[in-house]
Parts: sequence; C-alpha cells; structure tokens
Amino acid sequence: MTRYRRAAAIALTPALVAMFFVFATTEWAMAQEPASGSSTSNPSTQDVITDAVKDWLAIVGAVVSIVVVIGGGILARRNAQIFRARSPHIILSHEISHRFVGDSYVHIFVTAVMHNTSRVHIEFLDGFGSIQQVKPVSDDDVEYLYQQVFVDQDFGNLQWAPLDTLRLHWPKDGLLVEPGETEIFDFVVQRDVRSVAITTYFYNSRVVGKIPDDVKLDAVTRRKKRTLRWRRESGPLGWGRTSVYDIVKPP
Repeated sequence: MTRYRRAAAIALTPALVAMFFVFATTEWAMAQEPASGSSTSNPSTQDVITDAVKDWLAIVGAVVSIVVVIGGGILARRNAQIFRARSPHIILSHEISHRFVGDSYVHIFVTAVMHNTSRVHIEFLDGFGSIQQVKPVSDDDVEYLYQQVFVDQDFGNLQWAPLDTLRLHWPKDGLLVEPGETEIFDFVVQRDVRSVAITTYFYNSRVVGKIPDDVKLDAVTRRKKRTLRWRRESGPLGWGRTSVYDIVKPP
C-alpha cells in the first residue's frame, strides 16, 4: 500500500499546485477590476489592459495545469512504477532433466516455460539456449573467472567455459507468448561433465539486431540503440534466465 500512496501523492501534488496557481491568478485578476459603483461608463485604458491581463493569465494557467498534470503522471510512472500492466513482462522458468546415453555422453533436456504476465501483446522472432561447464574446473580457471567479474568487473557474472549454443528463429509473424508457452532445448555433453549453467534467451532481432555467435549475455543486455537524437538504454531487449544444474549419476 505504501507504494500506491506514494504514487497518489506524486500524481496529485502537481494537480493541487496547478489548481492553486489558477485560483491565485484569478483572484488577482478579479482584484484588478474597477469597483461596481464606478461612475465611468466607457472602458478606460486601464480596464482594457486589465481584461487583456486576465485573458493571458487564464491561458497561462490552463497551460501550466496541463503541463504539471502530465509531468505528475510521468513522475508517478517512473518513480512509483504504476501503470506497469501496460509494459511487456515475461516470467521465464526452466524444467531440466538428464539421462545417460551410450558409454560417453549425457543428454540434457531443457524446457523453457514463458508466462506473459502483462496485458500487452508479446512476440519473439529469435531465441537461443547456451550451456556452460561449471564442474569439473581447475582452481586456476576459477581464480581467473573471479578476477574478471569481482576485480576487473569486465562482466556481471561468471563466464564459464562454453559447451554448446542452440539458436531458434521463428518466421515473420514470430512466436506469440501466451501463458505457459514452452520451448525445448536438447544438449548432449560428455559424461565427465558434473555441473552445467544453462541459459535461455528470447528476443526480437528487428529491435536488437544480430547477436554474435560468441554470445555473452552481459554484452547483449548492455546494448544501446540510437533513436533520432537520443541515445538511451533501450530497456529489456529480451528475457532470459540462467539455471545451474548438477548431473547426478544413477546409484
């Protein structure tokens, strides 16, 4: 409730300021009118000027009211994050299983489940799934990855050794995301792999452009686009999820 009270305060305060401004200017203009008992029958130059000032004040008051109310709505949306139902939003989850195949390999089966929790139409043209080896790994490799993320801050998360990447592309109309929409990824890794990090990512290449084959999610999410004269963060370019999965041998 606190967030909604703050949103109401942000939205209503500019409106109250605008109302006060209009009221004050109206009172001032009325104070400039000549007394009703005045014996002058023809409008004087002062009366004409007063009427012109009143008209201008009314116009300025209306414009200020509109600007302040719109600004209050923008502040309420940005600071209190209301009206979010009209923004696209996806909840992405993973269902992962595995089975040993042959003498040397493991088949990993990933179901990416997407839920459209917003009220807007969302569709994707592209997606990919990548798998990285978390274990086994040497101490030297762990120290190097730690240096990249926590010391040099080259990345936002650990870039484990890549094993495979699968790419998806849908035709012109794209993949329409409905509640419970699923996509399947199959990976085959060597039997000595014990733990993996699996990432799935869905996006629209018409907005993002082509993502390089050597996918690094940090670089993708930091991409920027130029719209006319403005250079800004484009927000979520897509939705992704990373899950760590341990491959346990059967007893």
